[in-house]
Amino acid sequence: MKNKAALFASMFINMGIGLIMPVTTLFIHERLNQSLVIAGYVLMFFSIAMVIGNLIGGFLLDRWKVKQTHYLGGAIVCLSLTMIIVWPLWPFYAFLVAFYGLGLGILNSAVNGYIAYLQKKDVGIFTNAYWLGNIGMGISTFLSGTLFAIGIREVFLSSLILFSLTLMIIAFNFNEIEHEKLIRTSKKFNLSENLSSLTIICLIIIIIWVGYEQWNSNISVLMLAKNISVQKYSFLFTISTFEIVIFQPLLRPFFKASFNNERLRVFVGVIMFAVSYLLIIDASTYWRFILGITALSIGDVLALTTIPALLNRYANDSNRASIQSISSTAGSAGRALGPLIGGYMISQINYNFSFIVIFISHIVLIPLILLLKNSNEYTR
Repeated sequence: MKNKAALFASMFINMGIGLIMPVTTLFIHERLNQSLVIAGYVLMFFSIAMVIGNLIGGFLLDRWKVKQTHYLGGAIVCLSLTMIIVWPLWPFYAFLVAFYGLGLGILNSAVNGYIAYLQKKDVGIFTNAYWLGNIGMGISTFLSGTLFAIGIREVFLSSLILFSLTLMIIAFNFNEIEHEKLIRTSKKFNLSENLSSLTIICLIIIIIWVGYEQWNSNISVLMLAKNISVQKYSFLFTISTFEIVIFQPLLRPFFKASFNNERLRVFVGVIMFAVSYLLIIDASTYWRFILGITALSIGDVLALTTIPALLNRYANDSNRASIQSISSTAGSAGRALGPLIGGYMISQINYNFSFIVIFISHIVLIPLILLLKNSNEYTR
């Protein structure tokens, strides 16, 4: 496996996120005594801040220095986590989570952009990054419920340690990018030619994450209402990670690196995402949620693993980090809208209605995926 430093930096970031996000809604709702709608607003502002951070991170990596861009994001993350450990109180918690989102956006976008530059010499790096990232996410989400039972400070302290390790990896292993040389030798980027495909990909990512965030937020409350423990809820993500780690290498030989195969993977993946929400309508037993997250895992392996490589087909050497930041930005937008939309539909109607709406929104994507066109600018 090439480029281990970049891959492990990405993995540790995912682990840091995985410790915090599964218990954020629970902490706001159960410990800080705020409503699901308020929790949704907090996550929305977190995601808006992350959108801004993603754009800043992608812009800076394409035009500034690699290590300094990562240090900027990492410093904001570590400072905000330290302050949360000291003051995990309402309303300070809400502001600090948004500040954390800004730094996380810069750091995550910078790492993804750096990986995009490495892909020219390592075609499978996106797949490897996603595979390792999911291993890290599974470990951390499993630990998240256990640490949360001890205390919220332990959750954020563990995350702070992981982000500190990430910065150490970056300091000793990342190299600078010769921007001026790449700009001179790369083909001109044609925005008008690629705009429709980039817009469709953004819409796909947003809708996927609006749905995905229900698993990270509102479904935890649903499961508690069904007398299913927080530990069992956290274990769902461990199951999901195990499935992703198993499914990804099994499915890889069936989809070689080509535009048509990548589009097909996204097509089938979106269908599996849609099915996952049908499977949990009227769910009252744990095995129904396991079925739902299994379908979600297959969709994850097929669609979310493929989208970074698909996006890189529309980039050139002068803007790879900025193009990758589109994925991070759209994902953050979906994460911002997901808890808010889900919380509103649940509070006004019920869980089943929200799952049906999310299912339909995924089905609407299917004809749009077929409209994706290959870019003539893509080179390996």
